[in-house]
Order: sequence, then structure tokens, then C-alpha cells
Amino acid sequence: MWFLIKGSFWFSLVLICLPFLDTNSREALEDAPPLEVGQSMAAAVEALEDIRQICVRKPEVCETGSETFAALGSRAKEGARIAYQFLDSKFADAEPDLTTGSLPVVN
Repeated sequence: MWFLIKGSFWFSLVLICLPFLDTNSREALEDAPPLEVGQSMAAAVEALEDIRQICVRKPEVCETGSETFAALGSRAKEGARIAYQFLDSKFADAEPDLTTGSLPVVN
């Protein structure tokens, strides 16, 4: 589950950075609100601190969240197993020929 959260974060970061590489996107984003990196980072740090303190303020939220993430992790694991079996059945080669032999006796 932690992999999905980290993967979503990095994928979002890539999507945010892609318009900086395309000149046509700059023209399309001229009317977009400005991005203040310093203020955004300060807000993110404050949000993280608040999230860390939620377990102190409301322990039942953390308990429910933990149970939810455990259930989602189990479902994701089962989904990965199903996807693996499906892909294996579609793309697996035929059974390889089994070749056996013996080595000569060395004196």
C-alpha cells in the first residue's frame, strides 16, 4: 500500500513538471494561478505536522485508517495475484522441453 502512495506522489510530481518542458504548455498556462514554491512547501509541512498530530487528538481515526489500509492492502495483493495469473495465462510460453542427461564418470 505504501508503494501505491509513493507511486501516486511521484506520478503526480511528474505530471506537474511536464508542462515546464513543453513550450506550447507555457502559453496555455499563462492564465493559470501562479505557483509559489516557498508558500506551497510551507503549507505542505504544516499539513504533514497536522496529520502527524491527528492520532493524538483522535486515536479512533488512526485505528480506523489502519484497518482500512490493511483491508486495501489485502485487496491489492489479491488483485495483483489475479492480474499475474491472467497475464501468465495469456503470455506464458508453452511448457519448455525437459532435457535430461548424465555426466561421464571422472576417475
